[in-house]
Amino acid sequence: MVGTMNIVSSIALLGAGCLLLSGLLEAKPRTCRIVYPERPRGAPKVAWLFDGEHSRSISLPDKTLSPVMPLPEGELVLVMTPEEVGAPEALPPQAPRLRIPGEVADFYILITPDPGNPVLPVRMDLVDSQEGGLKPGQTLWFNRTQHQIVAKLGDTALVVKSQARAISTKPAAESGYYTAEFQYRVNGEGPLVRITEQSWWHDAGSRHLGFIVSAGGRLPKIFFYRDFRSP
Repeated sequence: MVGTMNIVSSIALLGAGCLLLSGLLEAKPRTCRIVYPERPRGAPKVAWLFDGEHSRSISLPDKTLSPVMPLPEGELVLVMTPEEVGAPEALPPQAPRLRIPGEVADFYILITPDPGNPVLPVRMDLVDSQEGGLKPGQTLWFNRTQHQIVAKLGDTALVVKSQARAISTKPAAESGYYTAEFQYRVNGEGPLVRITEQSWWHDAGSRHLGFIVSAGGRLPKIFFYRDFRSP
């Protein structure tokens, strides 16, 4: 009887250990990527990001996303500086800051120009990729114009109001080429005006960030970033 009880106890402990190990293996570190979609000519391409403990060098690319960056857990206040900072008391008071709530585990930092900031001419905004459930194959669109955007992306339709965000679902079930057709209503009114129709590649394994921006009186400019993460 004692031997049987020992065997049962061992099995129970082994099962609990497997569940714990499974939880540890499934736990993902907190990560973010930086995107700077409208970086002006001459703007800084490199900066430092202080996470409350450490200051790290980061890239501010305009044509691609930054490398994936791990960050500490819990609520954070990120501070961006032009040079490395070793302690919180050394941070410039006017340096760009961004609060990250403790429950946000996967996000992007959207950089926009801020010429009035004397420390670093940028602004940081949080884009929570968990909010709204951005999934592989989908695109989170940012309409940064005063126009309403109407699009047909493969098998799906998309409408993005002025200065708003929207998520488009997968344009096709699998990776492959699809037709992307964009139109807009000037200032949200009147008939639809065609912007472009192109053949785009759909990556079913990546999330995407799409931007519609003004182009100096011409047709709105459209581009997107592909965020592929290795499983």
